[in-house]
Amino acid sequence: MVKSKGESSQNKVGWTSSKLFLLLYIPILLIGFFSIYNKVFDEKINLGGDNVGYYILGNSIASGQGYKNIHTMEKLPHNHFPPGYPVIIAGAIKLGNNDIRYIKKVNGFFFLMSLLFLFLVIYRITGNLHLPFLTCLYLLVNYNLLDYSVTMMSEIPFLFFTLLSLWIFMKTDFDKPILKNWLFFILIIILAFTYHIRSTGLALLVAMLAVLTVRKRWWYFVTLFSGFVALGLPWFFRTQKLGGNPYIHQLFQKNPYRPELGGIELSDWFSRFWINLERYITREIPYGSFNFVSYPEYKQPIGIGEWIIGLVILALIVFGALKLRKYSRIIVFYTIAYFGIILLWPEVWKGIRFILPLIPLLFFLFINGLVELVILISSRYFKYSNRKIIYVVLVVLGLMAIYSYGNARIQKMNIRSKSYYPTAYGYYFKLARWVKENTADTAIVCCRKGQMFYIFSHRHVTGFKNTLDREEQIEYLKEKSVDYVILDKLGYASTERYLYPAIERYRDKFKQLKHLKDPHTFLLQFRPDLGYFGAFKNNERHGMGTFVWEDGKKFVGEFKDGKRQGEGILYYPNGTYLEGTWIDDALTGEGYFRNEDGKLLKTIRIKPE
Repeated sequence: MVKSKGESSQNKVGWTSSKLFLLLYIPILLIGFFSIYNKVFDEKINLGGDNVGYYILGNSIASGQGYKNIHTMEKLPHNHFPPGYPVIIAGAIKLGNNDIRYIKKVNGFFFLMSLLFLFLVIYRITGNLHLPFLTCLYLLVNYNLLDYSVTMMSEIPFLFFTLLSLWIFMKTDFDKPILKNWLFFILIIILAFTYHIRSTGLALLVAMLAVLTVRKRWWYFVTLFSGFVALGLPWFFRTQKLGGNPYIHQLFQKNPYRPELGGIELSDWFSRFWINLERYITREIPYGSFNFVSYPEYKQPIGIGEWIIGLVILALIVFGALKLRKYSRIIVFYTIAYFGIILLWPEVWKGIRFILPLIPLLFFLFINGLVELVILISSRYFKYSNRKIIYVVLVVLGLMAIYSYGNARIQKMNIRSKSYYPTAYGYYFKLARWVKENTADTAIVCCRKGQMFYIFSHRHVTGFKNTLDREEQIEYLKEKSVDYVILDKLGYASTERYLYPAIERYRDKFKQLKHLKDPHTFLLQFRPDLGYFGAFKNNERHGMGTFVWEDGKKFVGEFKDGKRQGEGILYYPNGTYLEGTWIDDALTGEGYFRNEDGKLLKTIRIKPE
């Protein structure tokens, strides 16, 4: 069909205006990114999550030691985190160095590239430049995305590879013969790598397979599934060989942080689903998407205001999804599949990090729903339906409001980046440095957040056992050849629940080396061969037992209410020993000194006071 002269002129004008907008929008986003990122960049290690774990694994790969827990004495193969993000860190180390600040900036690069591909994905869906610009502009100052862009965590790289996979999927021509479609095979590789960064990459596979099913592209369906499985099997077989994936084990526990509560039951699945659903609607989605929503008070019940805000946001997201003209299936299927995974996770796994990779798409759907609502109201009540002008007006309004919207959170991050660690963590790291400077290279330290302690101490670490049995805890520390124990105040209940009771009962086995006050933080030397061994009653030494002193003396006999009470023998380092009766922790009456052969040396008499 031959185009008329008017049509060609109109298309030329449209293309020229698009180029002008592109030349305006891209510099704004780039200048905005570098300006904001420099303000919020934080050199400190993030205190939450698993960032140092990823960093240690990346160093393990980069140093040629394999995918191992090099922070432990055993250096066992790792099977908890999938290897994708550590591989990225290892690659960055090989190309540069292992400085933590440098690794953090690699995540900043992935954030910038995520915005670029989000722009391309939205442009491919909507066909205009204004919606992608408006979406990326406000995500550029999104507090949570910025926070994770300066943290060594997998969420931002996962977001990048997710958006890259979506963009390639949208560009792939599924009408072409499959063997001639090289872009499709690139998609399989990138999709598999996305899964190896975070297991929720399965949602993207499910979404793509669903679209191929609807479109009846069976050869593509089979090839995508087979290729993904083939590339995912090595990690699956490895985790099975090492005892299975810990995430799967935790999924079937009532509370992964309280293993003594046991496994989940059928009714618990429904309860978990609804608890997670209401929390995501009322808290995580609003807080993750908008800077003006305060951090959720998880200890407080969900309020009516949270429900109103959450449902309004959800309604606009759904409306925005319904108004998509192209590629709506892949976006909707991916969103549903993603929620299908995280809604079944233990409800204690709460927080923005689990939904963060989905926030940019949800925010786009919200913006699209909001714009479509404005257009609907404009055309119905004001009889004005020029979409292009409405888009431009909304962009102008967005630019005018962006400073007041994002400035408070950016300033907060700027202040945080210049501050020191909280006191409890400052003490924790101070003790780690002391251990580095004053202990043997072979020392093993038991502590909470061991990987973080390892970064500062350069000493092997181990955790404590999640058991309420004090004797079992002591045996575990002995089994792990622990030399030192950190009793911290980092705010984790597990330390006081599992470790402190064992230290309290067997306090003579723990020698205080350092004590930092307010909050009380202790470095203790673990001496398993010293102190008390024996029976207890009401958490006091009671019954037959043995007590060993640091100078080599040893008492074997009866105890009552924490003191020596009854018959007993006191052994001395030179081999002699004293038999007698103890009352109130003191020898009373006649005592018999004997040599190591049992020969009586002398008899002593002590009258009770």
